Amino acid sequence: MLMVRLLWDPSSDTLPPGRRRFWRWCAPAVAMPDSVSIEERVDRGVRRRAVQALVREAYLTAVAEQDSERRPPPAFAEAWRAHVAGLLDRDNAVLADWGPVRAADLDSGLVWGLYELASRARQDAIEHAVAAPSRRVQRGRQVLTFEFSILSDGAPLGDVTYGICTSCGVGLLYKIGFLDDWQFCGLGRLALSQLEARHPDLTWHTTGQLRKARGFYDRYRQTSGSPWTAMDCPCTHFS
Repeated sequence: MLMVRLLWDPSSDTLPPGRRRFWRWCAPAVAMPDSVSIEERVDRGVRRRAVQALVREAYLTAVAEQDSERRPPPAFAEAWRAHVAGLLDRDNAVLADWGPVRAADLDSGLVWGLYELASRARQDAIEHAVAAPSRRVQRGRQVLTFEFSILSDGAPLGDVTYGICTSCGVGLLYKIGFLDDWQFCGLGRLALSQLEARHPDLTWHTTGQLRKARGFYDRYRQTSGSPWTAMDCPCTHFS
């Protein structure tokens, strides 16, 4: 996924052309003139990775706050931006997976350029997320059980496990879960709408996990024909 490559991959070779040009501009480790010394090449590479580490640190801080803040994508992007600014304001920023970095040694324009690219890439990943086909899994003998993933650029953002009983006309969502990076992005709504689209003749319920996300289900069922209430055994075949 592009956002992951921008924040974690030290190489520009795997990036799309536009982003690759920016990343080479950050620290042109490739296509440098022969006159550039080895020391300068190494220094530019280190500075590029320091920029990457700072933007990544700010991103991970915003992700860690999601469980309590529950920010939708625009608010998440602003929180991420604020954390970048906070790190740049420090004389010495200690980055968890890098060490101390002097903000004065970094080009703030490159920092903000990388933030903008990565932030847009995150939004693109959300907007282009799709549901993979359902795959059969073994869980019980009386009902059919399936799983599918929500993907973006081929990378899994979350998974859904559900069962159906066609004889009683009910479906049961066993579990829905997303990586911390991708919570509160509207992907849960995408997952539930896929269940209803794939099995339109069923009435849908969920398990006791409803208690952990009651507000989400309350909002979703306002536009759904299914109750989406907590019923671990909506029919005897699920027992």
